[in-house]
Amino acid sequence: MMRGRKEVARIIRELRRQGFEVVMAQSGHWKVRDPDGRLITTLPASPGEYRGFRNAIAILRRAGFIWPH
Repeated sequence: MMRGRKEVARIIRELRRQGFEVVMAQSGHWKVRDPDGRLITTLPASPGEYRGFRNAIAILRRAGFIWPH
């Protein structure tokens, strides 16, 4: 289960390391784009609802993101 903003920050760091573009939108969510610039998904600034966050990780994995947890 996801725990707090530190976990979000770890995921964002790893996304960027793997070549994804991650930017903060005006809505306060993180927009994640693949290396070609296509929008993949959005992440919340803090994972208040863990199922939604887990679903976002699943979408990212299908787009090629490698998350070891």
